[in-house]
Amino acid sequence: MKLRNQLMISAVLAAVVALVASPSGAQPLTGAPANPQFKYSTPMPPGVASPNKVETRFGTLNFFDGFPDKATAEKLFDNLDFQRAVQAYLLAIPAVSQVANRNASRALGPINRTIPIWEQLVDSRTVGLTFNDNTVYSWGWLDLSEGPLVLEVPPEVLGAINDIWFRWVADLGITGPDKGRGGHYLLLPPGYKGDVPLGYHVVRSPTFNIWIPWRSFLVNGDPKPGIDLVKKYTKIYPLADFGKPAPR
Repeated sequence: MKLRNQLMISAVLAAVVALVASPSGAQPLTGAPANPQFKYSTPMPPGVASPNKVETRFGTLNFFDGFPDKATAEKLFDNLDFQRAVQAYLLAIPAVSQVANRNASRALGPINRTIPIWEQLVDSRTVGLTFNDNTVYSWGWLDLSEGPLVLEVPPEVLGAINDIWFRWVADLGITGPDKGRGGHYLLLPPGYKGDVPLGYHVVRSPTFNIWIPWRSFLVNGDPKPGIDLVKKYTKIYPLADFGKPAPR
């Protein structure tokens, strides 16, 4: 009896060892297929399985069971760093362009008080974005860091407000809420929580620095009527100074 029990224990241990040693976790039955198919079996969709090797522009990537080896992982992280650097560069181009624009305006006069006007129109020597030579351009840079500003927009202009990232904020003039009749725009800085009086076209800016360009149009080929409207009606002043003469 004791010998029989020892033999049974030895047989069980042998079976366990064989089970653990099997690569699939269990020894297939003699004559059974290596990859048996059952009703619940799902075929592997093409292209899902990770290849052992992938050729890329930055070298060969090697994988084992879908996992990259050390050299491949380092290449992938280096490429990720490169891609993020390129994205940061591209995303910064609009802001760099706007800062250059702002610095050029500052060279002509103080921010919030200076509106350059291309009275003689532009030509092939003018460096600018999407200029055309039959439009009078006017624009200004405004700084909202000290509080809300009122912008009095002249009639018969076509313009917009962009933030420091060159993102559209609002339309002015013909396509804006004043419909080309001119009007008072209240420009509010980021996070402004103060009172907002009635009677204004309210614009909430996502950045403290904003660019305000607009176009005036020729009258019978003459730029002067549009220029005169810009000079007569354009005003910029703090909200608290409403009703006072605008600084020049």
